[in-house]
Amino acid sequence: MKALFLAACLLALAEPVAAQPCPQDGANAPLALHKSWIMEGWERHEGDPTFVFAEKMSRYYDLNRPRGVFYDNFAPGSTQLFDNAAVYGANWEDLQNGARSVLHALTGGEDQIAGGNIASTTIGFVGQISRLDGEVVAFDGRSQLGWVCIDGAWKIRQELNYARVVKPEDIAHYYRQKAEGK
Repeated sequence: MKALFLAACLLALAEPVAAQPCPQDGANAPLALHKSWIMEGWERHEGDPTFVFAEKMSRYYDLNRPRGVFYDNFAPGSTQLFDNAAVYGANWEDLQNGARSVLHALTGGEDQIAGGNIASTTIGFVGQISRLDGEVVAFDGRSQLGWVCIDGAWKIRQELNYARVVKPEDIAHYYRQKAEGK
């Protein structure tokens, strides 16, 4: 009887531990993370420390298992499509560090589909890059992220971002709304 009990205990320990579920709503749900990803992760203010993707963005990407699909038509360099989050992210470091500021505002069109261990989110946003040389690049963009639940936290596995260059005055009202808390 003791042997049977001991065997049952050992089998129970050998069973894989159930994966920790990811939040479907709240601050750590996919849509909230998507907003934070753009409004905090990609933001840069004058005087910020050097942007190191692996340090600033590890909350959003699984850099231990970086495989995925990451597309951004605005990506610096000759490549817009990446299959590795770490390579994709490092590609942005020169642009970020060559800017006095990179500011964003949300424009709407938000949505979240989440269930089980996968989710998809979309947002609209605008941005303005103020380069160290004084050049200002304003853009209007859309982002769709595919998320996977890993150890109880959502991580980006797929990314589709599109932005088009606009005049700074065309998006200025979004920054006024942001400043007013709207």
